[in-house]
Amino acid sequence: MATCISRRACADRYTLRMTNTKGETGKHIWIEFKCPNAVSKEDTICVDCSIKLPKYKYQANQKCNHGQVGGPYPEDSKLYGSSYYLKEVKAGWYLSEADELRAKAAVSKASMGRKKVLPVTDQPVVEPVVIVEPVVEPVVEKKKRAYNRKKPIVSDETVPAKTVLPKLKTHRTKKPAPTEVLLPQIPAIDNPLEPKFIEVVAPPITITDFIVVKVKKLKSQGKDYYYDSASGKVYGVSVNGVGAYKGRYNEEDDLVDTTYPDSDNE
Repeated sequence: MATCISRRACADRYTLRMTNTKGETGKHIWIEFKCPNAVSKEDTICVDCSIKLPKYKYQANQKCNHGQVGGPYPEDSKLYGSSYYLKEVKAGWYLSEADELRAKAAVSKASMGRKKVLPVTDQPVVEPVVIVEPVVEPVVEKKKRAYNRKKPIVSDETVPAKTVLPKLKTHRTKKPAPTEVLLPQIPAIDNPLEPKFIEVVAPPITITDFIVVKVKKLKSQGKDYYYDSASGKVYGVSVNGVGAYKGRYNEEDDLVDTTYPDSDNE
């Protein structure tokens, strides 16, 4: 399959740095490679490489003009062997031996299988000027999206905000009718007027009010608790869910104060 013959520059991280006899660091020099894009016809360039911008800032970008593999280097190119590179060499700058071998190997690899393009001596070489008209995309007015407040997602590790402590079921019992006080039979030797046992009938205690507490899971000092952010109370974790009161949570020290009494018992 035929591939594009456009010459391109490797990424900036692969650049070579020039130096001089004083050990000073000079300018960057880029390494070339042959564009790998497939083309339908031999010795042609791909659509992407046909768009070149004069004096483009980024050498490693496809829009920077480095010419064709085996051909002359354009003025904008800063590749090894370009006029930019040769100018720095004349000024006393050079590449290390290892870097120069690396750059030459890249040139040989890029030119492999392609004949070198030589300019005709009896007439000046005129490169075709490709005028690329910028594609102007229609401006589409974006409509502002209506903001819908989303409900927070509750993870498995947190207790939902609307967690309600289980309601205690109470069985209503009929109020027993008043009964007579039963007096045991007293032996004749004791005082017959002094009762030994008195049975008092009182109404049973029933729970009519309960408090809803919203808690969430909390991990402090390696232990799991249930935390009420409204009151600062901390409850233990039991098999059935929320356990007994443990104390108050100190957010600054990340510590549960177990000496703090429960206000519900006051």
